[in-house]
Amino acid sequence: MAINFTDHGGAVIQFVRVYLIFWGNAWASNQPPTPTVAQVTDAINRIVSGGYMTGLAQYRGIGQGYILGSTTVTSSSPVQGFTDAQVAALVQGLIKAGTIPNLDPDNQTLYCVFTPKGIGHQGGGAIGEHTYYTDSSNRRVHFAWVTNNGTLSEVSIIASHEICESATDPEGTSVLGDAGTCSGGGWCEIGDVCEGTDGTVNGASVQSLWSQKDGKCVVFDYPAYTFPIKGVQFTGTLTANQSQTWYTFNWPAWWQTVWTVMPTSVSSVGAQVSWSVGVQRTSGAYITYWVTVTNKTNATLNFEARYQALGLWNTGA
Repeated sequence: MAINFTDHGGAVIQFVRVYLIFWGNAWASNQPPTPTVAQVTDAINRIVSGGYMTGLAQYRGIGQGYILGSTTVTSSSPVQGFTDAQVAALVQGLIKAGTIPNLDPDNQTLYCVFTPKGIGHQGGGAIGEHTYYTDSSNRRVHFAWVTNNGTLSEVSIIASHEICESATDPEGTSVLGDAGTCSGGGWCEIGDVCEGTDGTVNGASVQSLWSQKDGKCVVFDYPAYTFPIKGVQFTGTLTANQSQTWYTFNWPAWWQTVWTVMPTSVSSVGAQVSWSVGVQRTSGAYITYWVTVTNKTNATLNFEARYQALGLWNTGA
């Protein structure tokens, strides 16, 4: 059967806020582990803030994320053959103690737990997983765990898989493969059908993911833009001293975009127009701009609303 994924309408994480938890005193040893906390943190930052997650826009507009914070837990360490319930208990205990922040109001947080080198999950098969537990306020707390074979590239690849699947299907109710797409058990998700095909994006090792749009596994990155990108988005007419608001939608959230409103007639008296730009984050990947223009003259005025995308917000490219 051909690979096909369907969005079943459940929860997604539009712009993931990843909280990193390094579990075990091995992460804080006098002889720094391989990889180090700093190396893993840098890799995750490159994954969530670079071009890799822009490919998820095809799945309900999911976009990039950021690192909310991190903590290293030295008061306990995972046992060989740790369980999902033990990871959930760790996260729950840290939240209760105030060591890590509780859920944000729109539930976009993902708690990502990294185990020390050589510590495996119960059963020994899985090297990473994401799931959730329900807290005392009946909120679903999303978390993932990532094992560690002692190489940064492997930890980074596993984390890229789990973070992106957490975004597209945090609860097993959203973007899932149709019957026959996956051969294994559990939730059939966009990383599961692409394991073993990896790449490098923004300096981080990542796994390819299923692109329903392309019908194949893809190592996502920014499209090939040539900046600056500029033009006239719309024109308008205002009567004397009138103000009016226009909106324009589906602008990539990762573009640095500026707006200018230009009168199409000449004046020797003074300012003809003023404008302000409001921003609405309609999804993780897309922005709607609300442009309010005011005619400052006593006559009818025509204008152009011009845009210029200067580059990518996090690289300046």
